[in-house]
Amino acid sequence: MKKSLIALAVLGTSFAASAQVTLGGRAAMEVGNWQATGSGDATKDFRDRSRVADVGSRVILRVNEDLGGGLRAFAMCETGINIDNGSNTGQANSNNANTTSWCSREGHLGIGNRTAEVRLGRQNVWWTQGAINVVGAVYHAGDAVTDLLTGSLGQYTVRGENMVMLMAGPGTGAWAGSNVYMGFMGASGNIDTGAAAGGTSVTSHSGSQLSHGQDMGESVRAGQSSAGRYQGLKVSYSQGALVGSFDMQTSETGNSLVGSGTTVPVGANVERSAWKLGAGYRYSGAKSPNIVSIQYVDRSRTITPLNGTGAKRTENVVMLVGQYALTGGWLLNATYGRASDQKLGGATQVDTGANAYGVGVVKTLSNRTHAYFQYRTIENKAKASYGMNGGNYASAPFGGGIAAGSDSKAWGLGLVHNF
Repeated sequence: MKKSLIALAVLGTSFAASAQVTLGGRAAMEVGNWQATGSGDATKDFRDRSRVADVGSRVILRVNEDLGGGLRAFAMCETGINIDNGSNTGQANSNNANTTSWCSREGHLGIGNRTAEVRLGRQNVWWTQGAINVVGAVYHAGDAVTDLLTGSLGQYTVRGENMVMLMAGPGTGAWAGSNVYMGFMGASGNIDTGAAAGGTSVTSHSGSQLSHGQDMGESVRAGQSSAGRYQGLKVSYSQGALVGSFDMQTSETGNSLVGSGTTVPVGANVERSAWKLGAGYRYSGAKSPNIVSIQYVDRSRTITPLNGTGAKRTENVVMLVGQYALTGGWLLNATYGRASDQKLGGATQVDTGANAYGVGVVKTLSNRTHAYFQYRTIENKAKASYGMNGGNYASAPFGGGIAAGSDSKAWGLGLVHNF
């Protein structure tokens, strides 16, 4: 036993001498209440669920090696953890896909310099956060903007698997973080059990909505399609008081021998396309947390049955974010989102949209720790069932599968520590 420990210590010392290894992460917990009521059917209401909930804790392992000449090799593994119950289930007692295994949130291996990097693996690609919205990613357990962006039609993924990405490095200045990517649909390719007209779908391993009948990548059986692909790009800009972004993503499943009843028939091909444009202004200077931003999303989905034709379903989402710093380490923030009624083949589907609102107060305790209070609500129209984002946050089964017409409300008092 002692020899094994000595050998392990020697191996660790040798590895550390040639590469920099860091361990970090985030612990985030919230005491609060969640409910979803008002659908018109009391048997489907979820009333007053008080809980002590994990809201995005994770452990991050990073490795970096200087190869000389400005070139470096690196790897990252971000693994979600549930410190509320010590398992991989969220508040709905359903699987929280971001805490299932190593690198469950993000993991990649790459090589590059200050101008460009090539990254391979599971990575974030379509995110409402960043400089344009720090509320949900940094300060709270989520926000009204993210709730609407990940619901209903959705894009294929916000965190894609089996991916190759080319990313602009820090040497590109204001454009750092811009990227172009493509990937193959892997084991996250399950069928959608969401409602056909605007319902929120079960959350997939990729952190997005399950993609209506998509295939299972290379894990399919004989006779099934492994042609599923997705691709996209992100243009980021941050210079002085101005921030901006443009995102675009398309995907196609290829014909699949699985389906989900009337929503996606057996043999259907599912095509998605989406784009997002956003702009923000730091109104008290480049280093100030004070910001206002607006984002606009347009997205579509076409389900084409085998030997048939499909109609395109479309929607758009408008999102606003505002944050203001008070003295003494206090911050105030607010978010708003509006999802339009969907269109099917150009015809408006009445009462399939929603509005979402969020307000919050943050108290900064140190550079690593802050406390917060937040309140969020989603007002669904009669045929819509947008739920609050995150498998570890919503208390309804399947990470937010509430009844159409329900209104979600939640408040939480939380503490976040970054280590």
